Amino acid sequence: MDLMKLMRSLEEFVFEAIALLFFYPRTLLRIVFKPLQAMEYAEQEEASDKPLAYDDAVSPPLLLLITLLLTNGVAMALHVAQASDAPPLAKELLDSPQNLLLFRSLLFSLVPLTAAVLLLRRRRQAASRTTLRPPFFAQCYLTSPFALVVSLGLIATQMPGRGFGMAGGAACAMAFVWMVGIQAAWFRAKLGVGRLAALGMGLGLLVWACAWVLVAAVLVAIF
Repeated sequence: MDLMKLMRSLEEFVFEAIALLFFYPRTLLRIVFKPLQAMEYAEQEEASDKPLAYDDAVSPPLLLLITLLLTNGVAMALHVAQASDAPPLAKELLDSPQNLLLFRSLLFSLVPLTAAVLLLRRRRQAASRTTLRPPFFAQCYLTSPFALVVSLGLIATQMPGRGFGMAGGAACAMAFVWMVGIQAAWFRAKLGVGRLAALGMGLGLLVWACAWVLVAAVLVAIF
């Protein structure tokens, strides 16, 4: 009996792993070309009582985690050099793929968390796990392609050759412009504010998230 349960679990694992090869790029492309619809889909899935959520897509946090896992793999494959004079904590993070993945996941998760909290405050809703979950999951969808392009752009800036550095910087700039634009459209749709106010909120969101990332980076650099 235990053997049959193990076989069924293995069968389910294999199916889910193979299905990701199809649903991961499909979900990512859906977000890139129809970001607001993808975010609305995530909120609807969180609000529904369906027994199987995200049946035709990858769940938002998992999508973000897989994206960062892939970019970590690219960095390792390209043998991106790490700073040799890094402090102990930073060296511990940089030398361990698992620690680096966890750290980067936490950093990029600050974007959806900040956006979700900002939305609840503007709506004058109390922050709880129930109210925070739908906008956070929606924002995880939006953060995934942003994290992909920014991570690859930063990898390019660390490659030898001026062309790689310029291309990486341009990719990061384009990702930020895209992110601010979609965030502004999302806040406008959710809060009914004007374009200028929504743009300010989208820009302010990234500024706050970058400030938290900078604080975390400084703490890691110090210790």
